[in-house]
Parts: sequence; structure tokens; C-alpha cells
Amino acid sequence: MSATLPNPAPLMRLALAYRSSMVLFAASELDIFTAAANGCTVAELAATSTLRPEPLRLLLEACVAEGMLTRDGDTYRNVPVTDAFLVRGRPTYGGNGLKYAEDLYPAWGGLAELVRSGHPTLEPETILGVDKEKTRAFVLAMHERARGIGSVLPQMADFTGRTHLLDVGGGPGTYSVELVRRTPGLRSTVLDLPGVLEVTSELIRDAGFSDRIELKPGNYLTTPFGSGFDAVLLSGMMHRETADTCQQLLSRSFDAMDGRGMVVVSDVFFDDDTKSTPPFALYFALNMMLTSPDGSAHAKTEMARWLEQAGFRNVEVRDLPPPNPHSLVIGFKA
Repeated sequence: MSATLPNPAPLMRLALAYRSSMVLFAASELDIFTAAANGCTVAELAATSTLRPEPLRLLLEACVAEGMLTRDGDTYRNVPVTDAFLVRGRPTYGGNGLKYAEDLYPAWGGLAELVRSGHPTLEPETILGVDKEKTRAFVLAMHERARGIGSVLPQMADFTGRTHLLDVGGGPGTYSVELVRRTPGLRSTVLDLPGVLEVTSELIRDAGFSDRIELKPGNYLTTPFGSGFDAVLLSGMMHRETADTCQQLLSRSFDAMDGRGMVVVSDVFFDDDTKSTPPFALYFALNMMLTSPDGSAHAKTEMARWLEQAGFRNVEVRDLPPPNPHSLVIGFKA
């Protein structure tokens, strides 16, 4: 008598999970949620666009099945979460972040090859200046993701009284904008690649802080940091670096500060040196390996050790409130 086989349904759900992602990506790309903010029908959408009615209807029904839209008769409307984050033009719009996630699909298709070769399947230069469209999508996506962290960063790390921040690998400059906005007397220098800063300059100008935020084009691994800073922020970039380069960046940050400097490292971290939890960090580390030669994720415990080895004192770890996946590792020069 043969043993009863387990139900394969969980495997099938995982195997076909990409369908749900593509429904979300397609609906966002086609601005379905912007149209559905005030309610729309298939006929209305098709009449005002080049979209074909029947595949459009199936896409809308798939959005209903996934809990992204509701339908009352022929009219489709957003649910609260899509209405909050996927209606173009609203301050909390996050569609660029979805576009970046979609751009990573080919990279994740090479996961088995990564495990075989140990090499990324997407050249990082593609989103760091070479391909202007993908670079723009990447920087805008990082801006959208950084807004949530930026809104709580000033409460988690006290910049009061500090006058000059060095934002290393600052990308869209979102953290600098929030810190300057909330800290009287603070100015900031954002150091990042020239192709990235082309987009950053627009975001900072639109925020109205071009007079207090300076852009410094360069490669943070080789460009001199300068001196006279009383705060250094290294946010969302240490996961691209090896243990050695992380320690070099921390030492250079220490040397760039005056006697009362504060360093803040903000990133997705493993909980401890076993590097097995939380699950988000596992997937994040794989994503970085797929897109960067030295990408992964570090542990909170080892980052704290590296700060102390660089000379920082009173080092502590502070977890940002959920749903933010970042933690802060903070240290002081004096």
C-alpha cells in the first residue's frame, strides 16, 4: 500500500507567483489605478486609450482577484492601498519603485546561473549611468523608497546642532532633503556618480533645497571625502561593498569628521553573524548578488564591530519602525 503523497499546491503557488507580479506591473505601467481613482469601466478606458477591450477586461478582473481593485457592476475602483500609492501625481505615488522591481525580473531569471558562477546577471552600470532610462527609473525608485525611511530618520538619529552632513552614495538625495528640512542650520553634500546626480539635481531643485544641498560627482570608493564634516550618512550602499571596503569607508568617514562627528549607517541587515534572519534580508542579499559584483547584506553585529574598529564610540543599533526594513548603526567620533 503506497503512502499518501503531500498536496503539491504550495509548489504550484510558488511556481506561478510571477503571474500576480506581472498583473501588478502591467496595471501600474498602463496607469489603471490612476483611471480607477474616480471609477472607470472597460469601455471608458478603451475609448480613451489604445488598449484592447478584452485583454483589458481580463487584466482588470485579475486586479480584482488579487485584491487591487473592486468591481461594482461595470465600474472598477481602487482599494485603499492602490489608491494611496499607485495614483500618479499624488505625493505618495510609488509606481517608479514597481518599475524598478520589474526591471529586475531578467536578473532573477538568472538565479541558478548566479549560484553556478558567483557572478551577477545584471551589470550594475546599467542602472548607474550607462542606460539613462533605467538609471532614471532606478533613482526615482530609490527616491520613493527613501521617503518612508527619510520621514523617520530624523527621529531615530539626532542631527540637532550639526552643520555639515556628508551623504555618501546619497542617490536621489532624499535623506539629505529630509534632514536639512528638519534641522536648522544643516547643509549637506551628496556624493554619488555623475549619471545618478543628473536625476538627483532635479529632485533637490523641486524640493527647494538647492541652496543648502551641494552635489559632488564622483565614486565614493575613490573620490576624496574632504574634511570638516560633523555628520556622515552611509545609507543603502554598504550592501554593495565587501567587508574590507565597508571598513575603509568607515575609516575615511572618521577622518573626514571634526572632533564631534556622528556616523549613521542605514541599511538592510542580517540580525547576527549567522546571516540567516530575517527572511527579507535573505532575499535582499540574493538580489544584491544578482545585480552587483560584491553585493550581499551584512550583519548588524559585524557593522557595529567595524564602527568600533574605525574608532567610533558609543555604538548602538536602532531598528526603524515597521514596515521599514532598515536598521541604523550609529557611532560618535569623540
